[in-house]
Amino acid sequence: MHASKLLTPVPNLPIARIRNTQDLFALVPRQISNLLLVVDPAAEPDSALVVALEIAERWGPQITLVHGGMLSGWQLSTEPSAETALADLLCLSWQVKGEYRDISISQTLPHSLAELFDEAVKRKADLILLPEPLTTRFQHPELVTLGSGRIVSPCPIVVVMESESEW
Repeated sequence: MHASKLLTPVPNLPIARIRNTQDLFALVPRQISNLLLVVDPAAEPDSALVVALEIAERWGPQITLVHGGMLSGWQLSTEPSAETALADLLCLSWQVKGEYRDISISQTLPHSLAELFDEAVKRKADLILLPEPLTTRFQHPELVTLGSGRIVSPCPIVVVMESESEW
């Protein structure tokens, strides 16, 4: 059974929504070797980070942190600078390395969904893990359309819902 066939479709992208690791393991029963974790280091403790660490306990993948704050076309004036974003990722990676050593940070700060997917291809990602608060960054029209009007993800995208959110 291939995991991408099990994902709940969301316009233009193969996205599933989960609340915990058990939901993920039901969707993706195969081993994950390379995980791309989109994060906002300025946010409160992130449920997607918790899920990523639980995936690490089960399969031991290489986890790459990508700063999701750069993916907005809406409020460019409030975006962190590239230096701030990389420093935030570095600090987060040091915090996480206490629990899981195989963490790297993306030197690419994607400004579009296409750039995020390029990073996923470069890292040979099996899965993109995205915290729910960052999903609005994927709603901007410039992020969800390219020449053909459709972007194809190189791997499944899983949104980790906040516990108090509704589906």
